[in-house]
Amino acid sequence: TGSDFSAIFSKTSGNLEQLIVDGNEMLLQGLVPDFWRAPIDNDFGNNNHKRAAVWRKAGERREVGKVKVKKLKSIAVSIAVPSVLLDLDGNPMADYTTTYVINGLGEVAVTNDFVMTAETLPELPRFGMNLVMPRSYETCTWLGRGPHESYQDRKTGAFVDLYTGSVADQYWPYIRPQENGNKEDVRWLAITSKEGSGLLFRGAPLISVSAHHNIMEDFESPDRTDGRHREGVKPVNRHTTDVKARDLTSVNIDYEQMGVGGDNSWGAPIHEQYRLTERAYTYSFKMIPVHDFQTP
Repeated sequence: TGSDFSAIFSKTSGNLEQLIVDGNEMLLQGLVPDFWRAPIDNDFGNNNHKRAAVWRKAGERREVGKVKVKKLKSIAVSIAVPSVLLDLDGNPMADYTTTYVINGLGEVAVTNDFVMTAETLPELPRFGMNLVMPRSYETCTWLGRGPHESYQDRKTGAFVDLYTGSVADQYWPYIRPQENGNKEDVRWLAITSKEGSGLLFRGAPLISVSAHHNIMEDFESPDRTDGRHREGVKPVNRHTTDVKARDLTSVNIDYEQMGVGGDNSWGAPIHEQYRLTERAYTYSFKMIPVHDFQTP
């Protein structure tokens, strides 16, 4: 607890379970490690949705070790959450540690350290974290690339500036639902209510972000087929009309996700410089409560 805030962590899940600021609950779900994106058309084309499937829900499958809590001299508390990521067969595949440092103003500095331990693993589709806020936090303001979506290999036309808009407007309705709405090279992102309360996420120095009134599964589509009708097999189609806004605001705060590729759509890989192929990654950001945020 501190100045007008309180926070609760679970020693079992290692998650920040609750964050109350000025009497308002900020979270429906605390920060969870996230390594997956809803496959895009090009991912289906090069079979990344199958090749990298081990990373889907890897953050939820992690085994949390002993959570270490330490008081710091600067009137702050450090909470280290070591964990092991498990593959689809329950075998260890990576070490993952999240360290939170909370000061008396309720500012939460977050550092994530990731190291692959299994010898053979596919590259990461994404390295980041996801949290869920109440739907009332429906305005997003950011200093970074915009105003439209951008990705590692699709960003030269999105200029760095100060942008603001509704969370609903960040959704891009691709005919086949898929990953959408990402913003690159973001210095900070604020998710706020009409009253100006909310959370500001500051990169150290840069982050990749997105915000939606949907969860990732809403944008996932079935594996594409040849479109032929087969006797006794019910056709499965997914279209924009299947994506319904939920009563929540889901926020991704990422180090990065792989590029979108597109040299062709039937097998060409993403260029090497736009892929997450290292065996170890570290990134940090700060989560700052805001009380009377004024959108420009």
